[in-house]
Amino acid sequence: MANRHPVRRRPAARPARAQGRLALSTALIATMLAATSAGAAGTGKGPLASSARSLNVTDEARLRYHESSGSSLIEEGNATGGLPGAVKVNFTVGPTVSATFTITTHSGSLIGHGSGVLHSSGTYASFRGSMSITRGTGHYMHAHGSGGFYGVLNRKTYALTVQTTGRLSY
Repeated sequence: MANRHPVRRRPAARPARAQGRLALSTALIATMLAATSAGAAGTGKGPLASSARSLNVTDEARLRYHESSGSSLIEEGNATGGLPGAVKVNFTVGPTVSATFTITTHSGSLIGHGSGVLHSSGTYASFRGSMSITRGTGHYMHAHGSGGFYGVLNRKTYALTVQTTGRLSY
């Protein structure tokens, strides 16, 4: 008697293109599930991770003399550029310059210091050096970064123009 049941054959191997589509579909589904889990994490149902951000930033501040103590000038003004906000600088003048500064933005503050070599030419003295961001508050709580520190000081009015360029991570 003949076998009435058909012989089952192994399915043929999937073509590479179909395998690629399957892998892509699987990756998309996994991404959607991860996004859904992250949304649930914001509701207290799981941990919420934040990713570090890095920016190349250039800012300029035109500062006005506020007060002084010895060779230290306290200057205040506003920064424009990549991180606009209010700036307060404690600027010490000698053969070199050094500064500690705070930039307050609508998202938090950045705190740092800079130093440079002073080049004097009568009423105006320019400087060039480096600066670093050492900490922050608010949105910038874990901020750090470094870059260039440049500027011009008017020795008669103590008006100070400062430019910073660098990389900020937070």
